[in-house]
Amino acid sequence: MSNIVNIDSNVLRYNNILAIPSIHSRVYFALAVREAFYNFKPDAIVVEQPLNFYKSLKNAVARLPFISLIIREIENEAVYIPIDPCDSIIEAIRLSIDEELPLYTIDKDITSINTNSHYLMPDDYLLNKIGLESFYNEVKNNYSFVKTKTDEERELFMARELANISQKHERILFVCGMSHWDNILNLLKKDKNEIDNEKIEYSEDNNKIFNIHKNSINKVLGEFPFTSYMYEKYRNNELEKFDKIEIIESIFREAKLRYKLPISMLQQKNMMKYLRNLCILDNYILPDYIDMLTASKCMINNDYALEVMEGMEYYPYYTDEDEDYPTIKLNRDPATNGMEGLLKDKKIKLHQYDNIWKTSFKKVHVTTRPKEKYDGEWADTWNKRTNLLSHIPEDVLMEKHMNILRNKIRNMLTEDKAKIEPFKVSIKDGIDMRETIRNYYKKEIYVKEIPKIKGNIGHMVVIFDEEHDENYDWNIVWYSEAHDDSDLILYSTEPGNTLVGPGISKCFFGGYASLMPPQAPYDVWREYARLKKDGIVRNYADLLLYTAIVYSVDKYLGYVAPTPPSNILKEFAKMTTKVEIVYVPLNTFSSETLRKLRHFHVLGAKRLRSIANDYII
Repeated sequence: MSNIVNIDSNVLRYNNILAIPSIHSRVYFALAVREAFYNFKPDAIVVEQPLNFYKSLKNAVARLPFISLIIREIENEAVYIPIDPCDSIIEAIRLSIDEELPLYTIDKDITSINTNSHYLMPDDYLLNKIGLESFYNEVKNNYSFVKTKTDEERELFMARELANISQKHERILFVCGMSHWDNILNLLKKDKNEIDNEKIEYSEDNNKIFNIHKNSINKVLGEFPFTSYMYEKYRNNELEKFDKIEIIESIFREAKLRYKLPISMLQQKNMMKYLRNLCILDNYILPDYIDMLTASKCMINNDYALEVMEGMEYYPYYTDEDEDYPTIKLNRDPATNGMEGLLKDKKIKLHQYDNIWKTSFKKVHVTTRPKEKYDGEWADTWNKRTNLLSHIPEDVLMEKHMNILRNKIRNMLTEDKAKIEPFKVSIKDGIDMRETIRNYYKKEIYVKEIPKIKGNIGHMVVIFDEEHDENYDWNIVWYSEAHDDSDLILYSTEPGNTLVGPGISKCFFGGYASLMPPQAPYDVWREYARLKKDGIVRNYADLLLYTAIVYSVDKYLGYVAPTPPSNILKEFAKMTTKVEIVYVPLNTFSSETLRKLRHFHVLGAKRLRSIANDYII
């Protein structure tokens, strides 16, 4: 990482004070503080936080990496300070604690709720490229910060406190908001008597520290929780370097692994291109939370967006209950978009103290499922399963898809057997436009005769993966529950590996044979080893096709797979049941169709069918 802070800068330096003007809750400013700390080697740290939050801040920051919220109630509302590990001020406080240096909080107390000030600030990733001084100059020259009377009083107060502290120490590191340093610097350059004012006594009696509920962590952190986690690893020397681009890449990469279904290179390319365009619209280099979800959902689907969301929100440091601090849940008021704190006994309206950050008015709707009531709830319910059942709406959808496949095969057969000839007496089944145009120079019209297909298309075999049998541990015969259900012979991922609800598991087919009409077939998996030894089948895919041939009662059998059936099974079909195998290449279907065909859910008890729709999305 290139140098972010020039400790000898005329813009950032005043006498023995080095300032780090920051955008709150942006990780590259926290990195700037760390760099300045180790290069400047201060003997005191000063931060822009109220004097009456001093003890609360030190106690809450000492809890990191567990996230806290400091709340000070004013009448029926409250101001709050999130203890965000990626915030520059919080990083400065952490360093003072770690290195046992004097810490000063020098902001003025506020006695009323102020309207939060929001600015769409430049991307902090630029710090890594141009440095803090250039970044600050660009912001100062191109942004007009609207200052209220309260802001001016605060800056005057901070300038006085900073001037007094500067006389006690040799090297001071001062961390403040981006909008304040210029005015504070101008005040410091004035005569000390001009900025002196009355001393005020403060109390921390109304301050309370809360432990953040794990489902609310994302609501108080400025960066993705996963970015905060990676920053923690970087602080602990578990990462050689910190790069948000690599973090974003890893989120998409891990989401793809959890998603399990194939995503084409074209889809990935289009998603990244769309993501880039979303960033350009905001004049940003890197995407935000909404951008990531929008690109994932629009270019792939909701399921993949959920995996991306899970990756972004991963933060392993949390506790459901803390002995010293009550746990608080946070929520957005849909009417005002304001933050509310939900305690066991009351609701508090929250206003973030001095909130200057990138705000987004964009929205994206990603269908989510309810969260676990407690860690391990879903697994506990799964472990108490009584039997394994399918999800009925998925059964209906599967039979619908099988009928669509049968119609597709019927159309293929009629097209293959159609006769095309020049028009003589009868127009037969219609004019063949393609052949007529091809032979335009002959001045003839061609007609086609489509023969009726004798016999039905019965069993269907659909193979998604024929090369990695070892990935599919669940090999069963699943008998139909109703007359319009087919019997399924399948191999899939093990139920219980991916839980999406209490006692509800998501699984992925490697392949399945749909036997319609249902015939209660013998458990052919018991014969797999013998059939493979005899050279009749090579893998699970061959076993499913073999079974479909044995139980076939119709003239045609549909086989959808990446590669055609083996010659051995073709000959076996001709010699035994006289069934004709109709091969349909798997790549003729879209990725979305394959996704719908490939994933399914298993329920651990019949009673779960009443709630399954809430979790299966």
